[in-house]
Amino acid sequence: MGETKQKERPSSSELARTAVAERQAEAKEIAEFLAGRTAAESPKHAQPAPMASLPEIARHESSPVAEFVEFLKQTKRVWLIVVGAIFGLIMLVTLAQRAFEWANKSRVRRQEQAVASVTPERLIARCGQPAEDLTKDLDPILMRTMTYRTGTNESLIFAFSRMAEEKSDWVFLTMKDESGAQSYETPEAQVAAMPCLDSKK
Repeated sequence: MGETKQKERPSSSELARTAVAERQAEAKEIAEFLAGRTAAESPKHAQPAPMASLPEIARHESSPVAEFVEFLKQTKRVWLIVVGAIFGLIMLVTLAQRAFEWANKSRVRRQEQAVASVTPERLIARCGQPAEDLTKDLDPILMRTMTYRTGTNESLIFAFSRMAEEKSDWVFLTMKDESGAQSYETPEAQVAAMPCLDSKK
């Protein structure tokens, strides 16, 4: 019985050898595992080397964007001339429109002032003696009509009125044709029919 107990019980040296062998096996497995992992990771670390050569590839094979930028650089002067010409043309058209508007407004203002300042005396000074000049006393108002013949053998009648008092001023009322069918209401129409109205006299 004592012999069986000795056989069942391993000695401490055997235990130590077994433990060392197990540890060596574990260390070997760990080393193999780490070696495999390093081998798997090594391509990742090796990858930047080809990436570093991409700028060189880009130099040889240019992208469409780079080609377009290069095209713009080469044709910069042409583009500047085109843009400058377009801008100059826009400015010229704008200035011409403003000048035309200013001239038109100035002409209309001058015509309005010329018609607003018309009196019988100024009308005679600007357009000469009328073909007919009649004054009617409609107490307390005086009415004066002056008839002018135009180049088309048409007669234009100017009507003025004032108070019967001596110091009152004549006021321009209307301008009509002889038949009375056509009345010239606006200064522009009046000056168009009788250009001498637009005079500085």
